[in-house]
Amino acid sequence: MDIEFTDLSGVTRAALAGRLDTANVNQGEADFVEKLASEGRPVVIDLSAVSFIASLGIRMLLSTARGLSRAGARVALYGATPLVLEIIETTALDEIIPVAETEAEAVALVNG
Repeated sequence: MDIEFTDLSGVTRAALAGRLDTANVNQGEADFVEKLASEGRPVVIDLSAVSFIASLGIRMLLSTARGLSRAGARVALYGATPLVLEIIETTALDEIIPVAETEAEAVALVNG
């Protein structure tokens, strides 16, 4: 799992790439969640380069949302491929974290 952070005028964009599975999530989850929660800013997570999400990847996204909520910030996901979107919907993650098609829509969700 690769992660790239970008500032979008007060919103943090976290672009994830690769598989969010046991091997990859275990290596970077704590740093990912801590960095985003410690900033206390709204976050949009780009999933366009994510090929698969396992249960640990779902947990990482939930932990991120909880940490941001405690900091008073919002999070939204966007750009999910059809396979990844199916996993998100099957696990009902989209009922907890809003999912948008585009970055602009995701930014509007976290700023709204």
